[in-house]
Amino acid sequence: MKFADYIVGILSLGILLLLLVIILGDYMVAMRTERVLDPEIITLMKMSITGLIGIIGGYLGGKQSTKDVKDE
Repeated sequence: MKFADYIVGILSLGILLLLLVIILGDYMVAMRTERVLDPEIITLMKMSITGLIGIIGGYLGGKQSTKDVKDE
């Protein structure tokens, strides 16, 4: 595996872990204070997952295009 593979893997895992901490933290606070979940947290989760899919898709697409160039 190349160094770029590790960077994308660590970036993806880090974002997912950060989202997990934020969502679980808000959920725990909401349960203790008996309030509803913050809709902004849900929006953050949706946007972050969409961005993460874009990053991974762009990396894989770019990786595939460089492979095609090397084959020619």
